[in-house]
Amino acid sequence: MSSKLDALGVEIDSAAESKNVSALTALMEKCDSMIESEDPHLRPIALFYKANIYSSLAALKSHDPEYAWSWYQSEKVLEILNLRKAVSDPKFPSLDSIIQCKVYTNLGNSLNQFGRFIEAIKAWDYALYLMPNFAMALGNKGVGLTDYAHALYDYGHAGILVAHAVDELKGAISNDALWDSGLHPEAEESFRKKCLSAEKYLERIEYSVDFDLNQWPVGDNRKEVEYRTWCLDNNLFLSPLNDVTKLSASAKDVLHLPSHTYNLDEEARFPNYFNIMKQEYVTARFMLFESLDYYSEHASDINVLLMDGFDGAQFNYRVEQLKVAFRLAYSIFDKVAFFLNDYYKVGLKISAVSFRKIWGQRESKNFEINSCFAGSQNWPLRGLYYLSKDLFDDDFDDVALPEAKDLAALRNRIEHRYLSLQTYEAPVKNTDIHSYISIDEFHLKTIKIMSMAREALVYLSLAMHREEEIRNIDNEKVSIPIQSLPIERFYE
Repeated sequence: MSSKLDALGVEIDSAAESKNVSALTALMEKCDSMIESEDPHLRPIALFYKANIYSSLAALKSHDPEYAWSWYQSEKVLEILNLRKAVSDPKFPSLDSIIQCKVYTNLGNSLNQFGRFIEAIKAWDYALYLMPNFAMALGNKGVGLTDYAHALYDYGHAGILVAHAVDELKGAISNDALWDSGLHPEAEESFRKKCLSAEKYLERIEYSVDFDLNQWPVGDNRKEVEYRTWCLDNNLFLSPLNDVTKLSASAKDVLHLPSHTYNLDEEARFPNYFNIMKQEYVTARFMLFESLDYYSEHASDINVLLMDGFDGAQFNYRVEQLKVAFRLAYSIFDKVAFFLNDYYKVGLKISAVSFRKIWGQRESKNFEINSCFAGSQNWPLRGLYYLSKDLFDDDFDDVALPEAKDLAALRNRIEHRYLSLQTYEAPVKNTDIHSYISIDEFHLKTIKIMSMAREALVYLSLAMHREEEIRNIDNEKVSIPIQSLPIERFYE
């Protein structure tokens, strides 16, 4: 590592320890200078240091009890942004494994704080893939899983998540655990206490550690097994279990809405809303799976005359399936916004509702959160809000996902302009009307959108569960146990 970066790291640690805001701000400028001019191999480290500065600035506000639930934690948003930039930097994989683990672990911690616990698990898992005994990733993942379990309405699923959390926490406090800069006594003690608490919970519910999570068949035929195995591998089942295991217990789309209440004169409409979104999601998911075979001929492709533009563009049914899967998954976000608009009585006109605008509006230079969300201590709802910031919009100048503009642009191209998917590179230029992307790259972006749509549905369900816990139940309302009677599907 560069001696300049070594010295910068020491300065940042010193300024953070002494709580010197002016020094931290000045060091931010040093980081920016290095990001722009240093050896590109060191740029991701400079981004990591910049993220640490934002984390330190946020920590200085943590004494304020309102800050933890504030909707305006710009320092934490910018910390996540810089950590993500570090991870996406081409030189990041060449860094020392410990540095990579620290970046992923910090990213997971910050995402989890914002209610993005599903995305946080992925970040911790990246660190543990590199170093399975990395203590801070193990411990923080264990803590995150207990938080996730606490948010669930299904107590059977909660027990399974807590059991996985115990495994992670035990790993963090074991003799084999790797601490990146020596043992952190306070962190170890925190993990130990959380582990003991989780074990007592499992004892209280009489959880069986011998319970076989792989006792169910994944499918009845080869194609179904391939499809459902692919869903498991990509964590795409609508089940919290698929966030912790790829065994057959999680190969079911069991997530729905929790029991909730209505006024006596209200229609029980929210399960219908969720049915539509859930069916669209699983349909988009299957279309994405089928589109993987995009070099095979489909019956609808036979005798269709198309002209070769010598631009590498591929035209067939499977390619269009892939595009439709992207569009269908992306459309779920705005439907989530309509759900929120109705459930929280936000009051937006139908024409004004979108996933990115449901939360509030800009007044002058400041973003004002809608009053129905302000002050809410609803962790999954917070996750939905910060997920919305990953979908680019001009109203959000602090968007936290570097590729968000590309995802939004692709959707616009598919819906309103021309987008060609290429099987090989060709000397062609993108224009305002027509653009190109490789099939493989577009497939990865569709997987990303599908994962985000799944996140949105999970957070929505659990946010409703938390909100129902918060709301006072009085005699004028009736509880609707919405999961007691699944729809009977009829097939000839």
